[in-house]
Amino acid sequence: MRNAGNTEFSRDRALQWHMHADYDLMVQAGVPLPDGRTKRDRQALASIASGIISSARTKPEQWMSYSRSESWYPGQEMYYGDAFGYSTVVGAMEKLTDSPLIEGHIKARPGDHLRKTPTGVTHQSRILPAVAAAKIVLPKMNKELAQSIRLRRREDKRLVPYKETEAIYRMRNMLTKLNAHYAEADIEFHGGRRDGDAAFFVSKKGHEYGVDLSSRACHRVFNDIWTLGGRYYGAAWQAMDKDARKQIVIGGEEVFEADFATLHPRLLYRAAGLRFEGDAYNIPGYGDHRDACKRGVNILINAAAYEEAVHALSEHVDGGYHEAVDLIEAIREKHAPIARFFHSDAGIRLQRIDSSICTDILNELTLRQGVTCLSVHDSFIVPSSYKTAVLDAMERHYNKHVNGVSRVLNSYVKTKECHPNPLHNGSILPSAPPASCRADSSDSESNRNRRKIQSRNLKTIRVKETYSVVTNRFSRIKTRAKTAATVKVQPISAASSVVVEQEKRRKKPEGCSQTTHVRVDAANVLERTVYSSSDDCRQDKEVKERPKAIWQPRKTTVLELVRDEERRRDAKRNGNHTKTGRELDDEPHAL
Repeated sequence: MRNAGNTEFSRDRALQWHMHADYDLMVQAGVPLPDGRTKRDRQALASIASGIISSARTKPEQWMSYSRSESWYPGQEMYYGDAFGYSTVVGAMEKLTDSPLIEGHIKARPGDHLRKTPTGVTHQSRILPAVAAAKIVLPKMNKELAQSIRLRRREDKRLVPYKETEAIYRMRNMLTKLNAHYAEADIEFHGGRRDGDAAFFVSKKGHEYGVDLSSRACHRVFNDIWTLGGRYYGAAWQAMDKDARKQIVIGGEEVFEADFATLHPRLLYRAAGLRFEGDAYNIPGYGDHRDACKRGVNILINAAAYEEAVHALSEHVDGGYHEAVDLIEAIREKHAPIARFFHSDAGIRLQRIDSSICTDILNELTLRQGVTCLSVHDSFIVPSSYKTAVLDAMERHYNKHVNGVSRVLNSYVKTKECHPNPLHNGSILPSAPPASCRADSSDSESNRNRRKIQSRNLKTIRVKETYSVVTNRFSRIKTRAKTAATVKVQPISAASSVVVEQEKRRKKPEGCSQTTHVRVDAANVLERTVYSSSDDCRQDKEVKERPKAIWQPRKTTVLELVRDEERRRDAKRNGNHTKTGRELDDEPHAL
């Protein structure tokens, strides 16, 4: 078995667009740019050319992909500026193809973006920066995008326009202050091979990679919706490996880096109501391949399906598909308590939790106390004198957010152990989650929505049954009494054909016993039988139904009772006995 990532730059890099590049300054600096017809064309040429030069310096021999589809560009101006459009980008690529900045240019055919290679990569138009472009020196420029808060579509990594809200404004305001602090902070990068603003380091896997040291600004990326993702990206220290980050100097002081060990597996164990101790990446039988096991665990947490996890892991093991399957089974056996969260797309939801923890730590240390704290997702780099402060902040903010893990996962996570419930109109309930999960998720959003739907359906059924079941005094007044001979009183234990038919329609699903409540009004009228979902329905216990009362018509109407009472009152007042309506009816009538 081999470790992941031996092949450098296996995937194309997205088009680098520097929207703040100045066309006139770049021409004065000697950058070979073709002429642009309009201001937008010249801005597009400068933005693409500066991205090509930066990519050639830090990631040589890596292809860059871009889109030639018109449907890709609408709405992107809020991120890249007004010059980013189909005509300007494609036109600039055609002009730059003959320039010394591009060594190769492959144009995709219509429909190639819908086709995927065996490794899951789509065919796109791409360019190969020339080796000579790495020697060009660019003038100083701001490399930030127009928006530091970005909403990205997971399907194709396309940035999506969004509406401004108060929450987004607060996040952007926080990032603006954070990036302003980083821009003024005394941060020095030592080690590696220097080439202007680019530094080159050698990773543990033996290949050399470049980092643009001028990039200090961070941005946050959310995926599809605002409750997924939210991590910080873009800063130079986030592109370095752990050994290179140790050589950073902040304020003339050596740095200390603290991280949450195996954060996502521990969060999953917390969601299952358990506490994990030890190394989550130490898989029995694979002790000499911890890096591959670590990648395997993370792939299982982040994959959306089992086949997707196997395919992703097979690219990083020598044995291919079969060895990936064996490793996955070993990981599932090691982490059986949280196996139901594997290949269920739980990783993107956990990122929202760790990004919230990161935000609180940066707010406390950097924005409030003025300590330069550099974040790398779940690790934090501070001057050595603030070691105790960062450890204390990490512990406090972790404990503040960890209680919401089960609510987030149980509300959205997909598992194969779930099945639709016929008595539930809304979402899908897990068949038998642990008791701790049920307790923590009792007030989750999905449970609140379920209760609203059940309440609404219950009201609708009651309205419909009002017309078929006598439940109010007005319908009883209009109902004529029947003689005692025609009405046969049945025992409570016996059920009429109507009740039997209702019970057939309300038959409970097998394997799920629920508490039964019988609601009867003052006149012993059966309103309806309600099955209320509760935790006991997951225990597979049989609950006996309570006896059901059978409705019987009144022998005397209310109107007749009122008239009889009036006759008695009048007779008492006059001192004479006046026969009631029933006595009059019993007398023989003369023909």
